[in-house]
Amino acid sequence: MSLSKSEIERYQRQLLVDGWDQERLKSARVLIVGVGGLGGISATYLAAAGVGHLRICDSDSVEQSNLNRQILFTAEDIGKPKAALVARRLSAQNPEIEIEAISNKLTEANVSGLASGCDLIIDGLDNHSDRLKLNKASFDLNIPFVYGAINEWLGQLSLFNPPQSACLACLMPEELPSLKPTPVFGALPGVIGSLQATLALRYLLTGENPVSNALLIFRADSMTFETVTFERRPGCGVCGESCR
Repeated sequence: MSLSKSEIERYQRQLLVDGWDQERLKSARVLIVGVGGLGGISATYLAAAGVGHLRICDSDSVEQSNLNRQILFTAEDIGKPKAALVARRLSAQNPEIEIEAISNKLTEANVSGLASGCDLIIDGLDNHSDRLKLNKASFDLNIPFVYGAINEWLGQLSLFNPPQSACLACLMPEELPSLKPTPVFGALPGVIGSLQATLALRYLLTGENPVSNALLIFRADSMTFETVTFERRPGCGVCGESCR
């Protein structure tokens, strides 16, 4: 895909980055499920970078308690559907790209259809049960999956791409107890969402996974990063030997 004069002007600074391939981003399709604190940030940076097609899925409406960390929304948006709001705002930010807004709830029945045709899946969710649905679709459709999660002062992320790497179920196979609401302060999803966007862009540009079989952990209380490695589980119910 060639770039228009307008696109060349819009992306001129990132076009100076060594090895940058704007045409490759323009042809990419990304599914982002959840466009609140995490997904709203990653969607914003992917839209600004010129990822050609974003499919955003979120069944929630804006609540007042969202506003301390979900910076795409204002008090005037309370009660309105998130997906449509985000699509309008990102389209206003970058009219050069296509944005598809889906307000359906993620289910086992529709997850494969939502992800079909995409080059990457980004997790902007707030519960492990739905993340496991995305993880299963990632494996079944052979689409890499950028995972991110936050809780209090801790955030973490990885990129799962079985069979080249383990999947999320290798690391956390069981549904976790739901904490409602999840304790979090406003800036933390901004940090993790930005890292998810950075990881996604790097993968889309290079096909490389710098966190293969590794979990990158950020501890905001001590301002430290650490990397925890893990391996594929042969008995994993998603990507194990019996599932191939």
